[in-house]
Amino acid sequence: MDQRRFGEKIPLVPSEGRKGEEDGSAYDIMQWMRKNESGREQEVETAFGRRRVIYADYAASAKAIVPIEEYLLKEVHPLYGNTHSSVTVTAEQTTLFVHEAREEIRSLTGAGDTDAVIFVGTGSTAAIDLLVHLGAFGKVGVPPLVVVHSISEHHTNILPWREAAVECITVDEDEEGRVDEEKLEKTLLMSKEKYPDHTILGAFTGASNVTGVLNDFIGINVILKRHGALSVWDLAASSPYVGVNVNGVHPVDAVFFSGHKWPGAVASPGVLVVKKGLIRADQPKKKGGGTVFYVDEKSTTYLRDAEYREEGGTGDAIGIIRLALAVKLRRSIGEDRVMGREETIVGRLLDGFSFIPNLILLGPPTRKKRLATFAFLIKDEISGLFFHHNYISVLLNDLFGIQSRAGCVCAGPYAQHLLGIEGEISSRFLSLLREDSSLDRLHLRRIGEYSQQEMIRPGFTRISIPYFESDDKVDFVLSTIRFVATHAADFLHHYQLNAESGEWHNEKTRVFNDRKWLGFVSFGEEGLKIDKKATKKSDLPRDVMRRAEEEREKAREMMMERSTVPDGRVALSEEAKELRWFVLPIEIWEREKKKMDVEYPDCVIRPKRYEEKREKEKKEKDEETKDSTPLDSATTGSETVCPLMDIYEAEQQGMDGREEEGGEDEEEEHTGEEVREGETSMEDWNKRVIVTRREITRREEASLPWVVPPLDLYKQTTESIHSLGLIKEGDKVLVCLSGGKDSLSLLHILRFYQIRNRDRRGIQFELGAITVDPGSTAYNPRPLIEYCRSLNIDYFYEEQDIIGQARKLKNLRSICAFCSRMKRGRLAAAAVTHGWNVLAMGQHLDDLAESFFIAAFQNGNLSTMKAQYTTRDSNLRVIRPLVLVREKALRDFAASSNLPVVAENCPACFNQATERHRIKQMLAHQELLFPDLFCSLRSALRPLLIVDSASTAEMRRKAIENIVKTKKNEE
Repeated sequence: MDQRRFGEKIPLVPSEGRKGEEDGSAYDIMQWMRKNESGREQEVETAFGRRRVIYADYAASAKAIVPIEEYLLKEVHPLYGNTHSSVTVTAEQTTLFVHEAREEIRSLTGAGDTDAVIFVGTGSTAAIDLLVHLGAFGKVGVPPLVVVHSISEHHTNILPWREAAVECITVDEDEEGRVDEEKLEKTLLMSKEKYPDHTILGAFTGASNVTGVLNDFIGINVILKRHGALSVWDLAASSPYVGVNVNGVHPVDAVFFSGHKWPGAVASPGVLVVKKGLIRADQPKKKGGGTVFYVDEKSTTYLRDAEYREEGGTGDAIGIIRLALAVKLRRSIGEDRVMGREETIVGRLLDGFSFIPNLILLGPPTRKKRLATFAFLIKDEISGLFFHHNYISVLLNDLFGIQSRAGCVCAGPYAQHLLGIEGEISSRFLSLLREDSSLDRLHLRRIGEYSQQEMIRPGFTRISIPYFESDDKVDFVLSTIRFVATHAADFLHHYQLNAESGEWHNEKTRVFNDRKWLGFVSFGEEGLKIDKKATKKSDLPRDVMRRAEEEREKAREMMMERSTVPDGRVALSEEAKELRWFVLPIEIWEREKKKMDVEYPDCVIRPKRYEEKREKEKKEKDEETKDSTPLDSATTGSETVCPLMDIYEAEQQGMDGREEEGGEDEEEEHTGEEVREGETSMEDWNKRVIVTRREITRREEASLPWVVPPLDLYKQTTESIHSLGLIKEGDKVLVCLSGGKDSLSLLHILRFYQIRNRDRRGIQFELGAITVDPGSTAYNPRPLIEYCRSLNIDYFYEEQDIIGQARKLKNLRSICAFCSRMKRGRLAAAAVTHGWNVLAMGQHLDDLAESFFIAAFQNGNLSTMKAQYTTRDSNLRVIRPLVLVREKALRDFAASSNLPVVAENCPACFNQATERHRIKQMLAHQELLFPDLFCSLRSALRPLLIVDSASTAEMRRKAIENIVKTKKNEE
């Protein structure tokens, strides 16, 4: 009989990343995912008004992708039928869809003929339950089982094995948060010696759902197979991001994962891929329709093919098809690009977390081979206690719409390990939380377990961000966490704690007014009708961060006005008082308003520290630097790599620049104290790269990629150079090149000015450039090295781990100010070291105006950035040739000339509404009313910008003298 053929065209299943081979294509797909993520524009009403939802809980469940749902609605649902038949078109089409979906999973996992691919239940929990059944583990006649698993396992990969195995042995983590492979080897040897006739099974997670740290899939599997152990992997957390091959050099016995964690595969089933040789069961776990080959009055013959036998009943065909589409979507991007994006997000978040002093990150600060999943606690540094994880989560929700996760995320043993909860303390928690066994559970209708002290249960807050999220959204989430960590105490009195559930709710929203109800749905002649309850909706704020700051100020005022705050301490039993690890509203109110000396309990939570690992890495890095640093400069061609000379003395010279907004004086002298606080030895200074200008002909020079600036821009720059005498005969001018539009524009303008002077026998001077790389993952100026080489100029690329130094400082008031001072010091030191006498900076008229108002508003000073000044030791002059130029002109020049602008996203600032940003907005508004505003400001600021002094006090005195002179001249 002929086999029926389906369709003329059979689509090929692409290899990983086939359609996303070009980086641009992968980027476009990720951008498309962002745009089409379900609920992207969803708004909710919170205690502080309307907020747009930002979903940051992908480690728990992913969101739907709208076009996938539309495809299902238009292409799959119309021909949907039960898969237990194949002669009708609906049943046949649905069956073929499911078959194709199974092949997609095979391609994803590298499954072959010896593997069974089974769609099962509601996720990994159902999958591992089925695996235990298929292996008949714990059954009579089957060798007894010993399970070895990691400490970081989800409950899913622990609890079933505890029921099936003779013993479950935990392997600790190493200092990177991964399975300690040396201890794994020893554990396997001991297990084989202790249980020679038992089956040894290794059960490991691909990635921790708490920390996001990835385990070494291949390395661990090699160790297991070396010792004859079965290899089983829980890939629930890792499979949406990391590829897997179950048939590598050492085949894996089983893997399972949850479909609903894949972006676009919401509500999809679990998947089990298992070696057929491991299957002992000959009867299905769930007996019923679709599981049998033949049934008569007295006997039953079940199907032998486990893929069909174990998918009895009416399976979730739509969910299976949805999962297949989500897998195709991820595979079209490519694993390498997905993990590259994950690494970028991880770097941005870790950089930002390092500047939140009271954020305690659970797990190691590992950057490589890690997903963007982070668990943390926010500490109240005065009391030594923490803010309750549910409070932090609800505050992120109410202020910013951030959807995080609070609790232990179903990884209790690992959570306790990370929180530092030892055996005795853990037992005390259990005893306190456990429901009284005398409570009637037969006749009383209860929603869950009952505990009067549920609020004492330890936990943490977790965020998890998908690879397709934008940098801007990542930075915004980070800025919201920073805000909440900084100001959590100010809002606490607004929230009420339910001791029986551990939930915190704002006093304004104890009722969920925005709730959607199935009860509002009715059916009648018009079909489905939704009787929406009328609710008053507030406007969505344009600047959420500014609104949060306003709410904080109001909350602070209200706390000071309150005459009383409920004392939650009286609701605690004596045991609960001893175990309480979080601060209460009454304690904040007593210390802030009443100025009382509050007595706090000792905190029983002591999060595990990974300092040894950090110290080891630092020591190894120092040794590598020491070993690789030559005693003398090593020159190869036009590039020189050499150790930094002793510049500690030079670093302390005064230089000005943009400080953190609203912080210390804009022109504050750099004292060098920060260097002493941050440094451990001169070996901490990193290497530099030097590009040396080559001697070339005029014809070769004409072919260099220099750009001629617009005439107006050039005239405004030369006006300041000539009228203020910024460049003198014989000067050696180094442009401070950050890679931004301003400094790049300045470099090209000064080069054009140099060439014109050379041809017209004007002022003769040398021109070079210098860059300081502070060691931030959010800022990579290294492309400037090749760019400056192409321009054929002297160029110095200075590397210094300023960000790393900042992390070591205690009570650092401003990372922006610290970084600014350190960079200026490095610029000065390098210039002096290499014999250059002038540093040219790219600040423009807009910068000067903003600095003037910041100094006046925040510090009561009459000052701004100076057009030029000489350092105290007279070794160096700092000039700003663009002081008469508008920022827009520089932006337009950089864009029209395609200058290679380097993106800089400072991890200390991100999208937070800084004072400089507010001043910029204020000036922009005034300029709409007064178009000649900046012409007036340029005249008004002239007496201040012509001051030549490195001393703040002297600068102010000279400024006043200049103002008096200007006034007399006008009269």
